[in-house]
Amino acid sequence: MPKSKAKAKDRVEGGIIAFIGYILSPLSWWNDVFVNIPISYVLASITVFFISKEYFPIAFIVYYNFTNVLGFILMHIGTEKAIKGKTVETLSKKTIIKYIVVSVFYTLLVYALASLGFLEPVQEVLPSIK
Repeated sequence: MPKSKAKAKDRVEGGIIAFIGYILSPLSWWNDVFVNIPISYVLASITVFFISKEYFPIAFIVYYNFTNVLGFILMHIGTEKAIKGKTVETLSKKTIIKYIVVSVFYTLLVYALASLGFLEPVQEVLPSIK
């Protein structure tokens, strides 16, 4: 493949990866309502179905935090691929810690919502699932 086509391919692939990361990251104002909270809610509901509903808040927070951190990491990897034409083999500890700290801040807000009863397991909302 000619060098210019390979570079264009890297930019498109990197752009797609970065866009998916942006959708998952807390940088988009709408991602929580339409992406991360629904994903976390469904995964936490599935988890507590197999374990116990008392673990719903913890499972929800873990999944929510995971989606945010995954978003940052995908944005980083996608941007590197688009700009430099290669994927990032490893991320520095400092970068990963920064992603986690930002994500935990947003997670505390969601935890407060879950603790106040705004978020409940799907079995509570739809009792026929029990």
